[in-house]
Amino acid sequence: MRTPRSVRTREPRRPAGPMRVALLIPVAALLVLVSGALGSFRWMLVPSLVLGAAGGIWLIVTVPRLLPERALSRLMTTLLAAAAIVAAVPAAYASQGFVLEMRGVVRAGEVARVVEHHGKTTSYECVIRYRGATGAPRALGCSRSDHVGDEVQVAWDPGGLVEPDFAEAKGTYRFFVVVALGSEFALVLLGEFTVALGVVLRAARGVAAARASGTAARQGTEGP
Repeated sequence: MRTPRSVRTREPRRPAGPMRVALLIPVAALLVLVSGALGSFRWMLVPSLVLGAAGGIWLIVTVPRLLPERALSRLMTTLLAAAAIVAAVPAAYASQGFVLEMRGVVRAGEVARVVEHHGKTTSYECVIRYRGATGAPRALGCSRSDHVGDEVQVAWDPGGLVEPDFAEAKGTYRFFVVVALGSEFALVLLGEFTVALGVVLRAARGVAAARASGTAARQGTEGP
């Protein structure tokens, strides 16, 4: 009878080949971008996290694994993670700004109070006072640079698709679109460069090992 193989004795799975990884990099990068764009919608938060985790983790785990040098692998992991964040965050701002510009209502108000929340990070919330009755949000996230008495323009979506925000200049969301797409392109290039670098380094190691073994063989035959 054959003894069943233990989980501990199983051979580790082979990492994906360079060609397969190179083909999947644009798909993973697209998942990161879509995740950021969906993240601004309240009802799409969970799908956004799932897509972002699937694409981002695959990029920062699978791609650097092709590099033979551990230090270089860690460096590329950091760079890929940073590029993924830079692609996702502007995409979220772009989608929020687009919705607020297309569907939003803008109302002038004044910062009545700034509330500081302490936790792992410090966040700020501005309480807004309006002139007359309005359905505008009474509080929204702000920054340390906002002060009591500041005159502000608040934009919000009556349908509640996205969080309210301070109204920006018309077309500002296009800037975030450009930044997100540029970061997405850089993320793909960085991933493909990592794959190509891994192939070159492993090939160079193979050539060096072959030369070393050939030299050792010649010395062994010449020795006697």
